[in-house]
Amino acid sequence: MTAGLRSSIAIKLALLVMGGSVAVFSLILAYSYTSSRQIILNQAKDNALNLALSMSRRIEQDFRAVAKLPMSLAGVLENSDLDEKSLLALISRMVQDNSEIYGMTVAFQPYTFKKDLRSYAPYFYKSSKGLEFIDLGASDYNYFQQDWYHIPLELKAPAVSEPYFDQGAGNVLMVTYSYPFFERSEDGQRLTVRGIITADIELHWLTKLVATINESKKGFSFVVTGNGVFVSHPNFDYVKKESLFSLAESRGNSRLREIGKEILKFNKGFIDIGTSLDSQDSYLAYSKILSTGWRFGAVFPKSELFWEVQSLHHTTFLLSLVGFGLLALMSILVARSISKPLEEMAKATTLIGHGDLNISLKAVNRTDEVGMLAKSFTDMANGLKERDFIRDAFGRYVTQEVVNRLLDTHDGLKLGGEIREISMMMSDIRGFTALTANMKPEAIITLLNRYLGKMVQILLDHRGIIDEIIGDGILAFFGAPEPLEDHPEAAVACALKMQQAMNELNARNVKDGLPRLEMGIAVNTGRPVVGNIGSDQRVKYGAVGPDVNFTGRVESYTVGGQVLITQSTYDRLANILEVRKTLQVEMKGFSGTVTLYDVSGIKGKYAVTLKDEEESLRTLEKPLPVTCYRLEEKTVSCEGTAAVLTAVSDREAEFEFETSIKQWENLRFTLHGPGGETSEAVVYAKVVSAEKKDQMYLILVHFTSVSPQALDILRKSV
Repeated sequence: MTAGLRSSIAIKLALLVMGGSVAVFSLILAYSYTSSRQIILNQAKDNALNLALSMSRRIEQDFRAVAKLPMSLAGVLENSDLDEKSLLALISRMVQDNSEIYGMTVAFQPYTFKKDLRSYAPYFYKSSKGLEFIDLGASDYNYFQQDWYHIPLELKAPAVSEPYFDQGAGNVLMVTYSYPFFERSEDGQRLTVRGIITADIELHWLTKLVATINESKKGFSFVVTGNGVFVSHPNFDYVKKESLFSLAESRGNSRLREIGKEILKFNKGFIDIGTSLDSQDSYLAYSKILSTGWRFGAVFPKSELFWEVQSLHHTTFLLSLVGFGLLALMSILVARSISKPLEEMAKATTLIGHGDLNISLKAVNRTDEVGMLAKSFTDMANGLKERDFIRDAFGRYVTQEVVNRLLDTHDGLKLGGEIREISMMMSDIRGFTALTANMKPEAIITLLNRYLGKMVQILLDHRGIIDEIIGDGILAFFGAPEPLEDHPEAAVACALKMQQAMNELNARNVKDGLPRLEMGIAVNTGRPVVGNIGSDQRVKYGAVGPDVNFTGRVESYTVGGQVLITQSTYDRLANILEVRKTLQVEMKGFSGTVTLYDVSGIKGKYAVTLKDEEESLRTLEKPLPVTCYRLEEKTVSCEGTAAVLTAVSDREAEFEFETSIKQWENLRFTLHGPGGETSEAVVYAKVVSAEKKDQMYLILVHFTSVSPQALDILRKSV
């Protein structure tokens, strides 16, 4: 009983409850600190926003008070006709009676004040000499082109200029408030703008007002325009010379740029600005001044907001450290008793992570929960071994992408499919049946495995999915199950690579006494059904539909060493393809002719080019009689047709017929030796061109298979 208790990890875990207590206490301490901090932050946020709103409203009131002067003057001008003397007296009195106003003018539209006076803009302003007057319309100063005149004229609404330092006023910071006044109809309706009333407002009062705000010892306040330019700041060097965005640029501070955007976007807010505006970590409260579009901001250092909470937290934290030390000592003693077996399992995990599933946890010889964990861990490794064995074995029958789809998804074996655009490829060895008719089975398997091994590797390198391998034929597609955006390009490049590899393959075959192989390949892009096809007992991942059948039809028109692509594939790759020639063929089930392209190369990221091998026909000294048999779907016709062989090359030959032969027909020739027709001297070929010359039909064929006896006769005839 005692031994059982000692071996139970539950006892050891009970000792670790002290560790849990530490965690709980830490959570409580953290929660207390964060809650207190949040409460203070919420209160500070409310107070700061109230301050910002209060100050922006106060500034707004002062601006509105000054703005009433141009507004009231506009009312007078719109409702009565003042003579020049009365107008000048009214403007001068307004400037004298209002300390915030540096100067005022009434700028009339051309010929509206007097019919014989184009421009008239009486301007009164304060100087060291007292109140002075100038007619802006009588000087070289063209007020019609000035922003303070042009902008409110176009908007037909009041406008506030950007702040500026007026050198004539002793380099005082000020803004210009412009207000349009109108001609009115008899019923009081506004018609057209008659002129613009301006008031140049000194901003020294704004600087003093902002400077009086002292909510914290180290905080400060500022005012920026609608473009972020400082109008008021404790550092006077910033005023009109810097903006939130210029500071962000000079400091390389992207965060300050985002803060500036947020301030100018919203009417009010409270944000954490860190150290973007000041060396201290701070918060910022801001509010919009409606009449000008400016923003008032107040900066509050975090150290002042949270110093009481931090002081209490530091004291509590020191006391907690003492308790944590005692609990840590006990936890270490308990942890040592279980750390060693866990280290062994950690090493095993590292081995598994590196792909080594041959692990051993025999050293963890325990009967408690740790021992059970080690046993489960070993079982898991054995399960992974079995899974890898299944994946590797299964991958030899289908492609790895399909294996992953079947093993890694819940519905990997579910029957069904989808219509998807893919590129299909079909390849076939020309005349394979005839080539291997007299070969031993072992040699046929060696020949096929060598050929398929090379072709399959090239297909996998181009992310091709092998649908079927039927003898010497391969059906593959690109673009499923995983999407492949450049599937037409990958398919054509793969086909060219496969043809390119035939030279190396045939060199090995000749060296080993095996026959040379020639392969034809077709590529087509279409939208077949792709998915799991079959029954509950047997399933394959493949493609079906008319586009697949059409690919097979195209492949039947190929000759050895050729890659034919369809119009749909060509349209997607026309600008990067190298095309030998364009073929027009007639197919069963298709009206009219079908255009095919004989591709010899592709540019771009794959960049494959086939070497052109020119065929030079050699005319026979004496035409060789032959008997020709037509092939229909692999079946040789019973009736032969007499013909003569007139010229031959390594892969092509020219014949003369008395009867008509169609292009793309498959033919079987039996050559006549010295003693007549020789049954073993057989040539299989495809008609690549046919024309009528005089009373004879002249045809050019491409060999698909030549028997040794026929090859011997051809060599002796040249």
